[in-house]
Amino acid sequence: MVFSFFKKKEGDGKPETQPGGPVTSPRAPAPAPVADGNTRPAPAAANAAPAPAAKGAAPAPAAPESSSYNLQELTIEVEDSSGAHLNEAEEEAVVLYANGQTAAAATSLRGTLQAISGQRRVETWAMLFELYQQLNKRADFDELALLYVVEFESTPPLWREGGPVAATSSAPAAASAGYIALPAQMNGDNTSKEVDRLVKTCKSGTPVKLDMAKVTAIDSMAAAELLFGWQSVRKVGSVVQIVGADNMIKLLSARIEPGRTAPAEAPYWLLLLETTQATGNQDAFENLAIDYAVTYEVSPPSWDGSAVFTAPAPKAAAAKSPQAATPTPSTHSPDRLVLSGALLQGAAAQMQSIRDFASQQTKPVLDFRDVTRVDFETAGQMLNLAMELVQKGVVVRIAAANALVAGMLRLMGIGDLVEIGGN
Repeated sequence: MVFSFFKKKEGDGKPETQPGGPVTSPRAPAPAPVADGNTRPAPAAANAAPAPAAKGAAPAPAAPESSSYNLQELTIEVEDSSGAHLNEAEEEAVVLYANGQTAAAATSLRGTLQAISGQRRVETWAMLFELYQQLNKRADFDELALLYVVEFESTPPLWREGGPVAATSSAPAAASAGYIALPAQMNGDNTSKEVDRLVKTCKSGTPVKLDMAKVTAIDSMAAAELLFGWQSVRKVGSVVQIVGADNMIKLLSARIEPGRTAPAEAPYWLLLLETTQATGNQDAFENLAIDYAVTYEVSPPSWDGSAVFTAPAPKAAAAKSPQAATPTPSTHSPDRLVLSGALLQGAAAQMQSIRDFASQQTKPVLDFRDVTRVDFETAGQMLNLAMELVQKGVVVRIAAANALVAGMLRLMGIGDLVEIGGN
């Protein structure tokens, strides 16, 4: 075999090839020069066909249509239809009724019907029906039933013959106990509004319940505002009844440290002293006062027994309220405990019966069908008991409570721990 060592002559008609590769495309012609000496690229052909896709390559995805959904712009709306949240008028009626002001509660709630006409808010109507039932006002009940048919286009509640009659008080509605719930997140602005209400209510001679149970955060300015208002009402001889003091004491205790002299923590110390004193725990107060005095190098505050709330003796009219009977297990359902009457002044015996019954059940049902009223003190005890049972893994349900009792339980936050509803 003979190999040629000479270069192939040009113009032999055969294109040059590269081993293992495709034939190269011819080089594009250089752009034509223009008059100013610069070069300008040649424009692409207007009707040039697109380059063919490489063999075996996946086709390009189609462009999304203009009507496609943008998932980042979609939102989920959750509607609360449980009725767990009371409006302002319902809260006022619940508070009045809990304090024995049944007639005042009915008058207050009746005045809101026109404003909520067309809203089909069942809670307001159910409360007013129950108030007329408790007051034994059959004519008002029947009149409300006619309005109910127009509003809801359905059958109204029926009058219960021989039902319990609530005790009424001759005191005017203005003399009923006031209720002020502190916000969960306390700052200078929202606390100032509640303190103004506290001072105004106390100066009018109305006893006040200050609810601290739902507070989860408090800043130094809010502590100072509340302390100032609290001390102001004490100067005029008013004593504030505290609900949820343990929660506030725990919250404030976490914000201070004995021996750490921080001016911003002083309002926490002083509010903690005031709250501890209001609970009547003198030993805890005096120990805290010594820690405060050592930390800030001042004289320790003195105990003032007049700042401790003392419940007034019940009036004679209150004797008309159906007294709470001893809870009894249902004869039909072994997991159901039946309660009845008005649960007042802590209802210690009933709370213990619930505790004992719940210790034998994993899902106890508390039948409130015949419970006529629950006051603030008892609701507070029920809240503590509910927390205790939840921590033990007991699933509690409160069944068949009337609208006013259910409203009170929800107002105190018990509905956040146990189920309220059903029969």
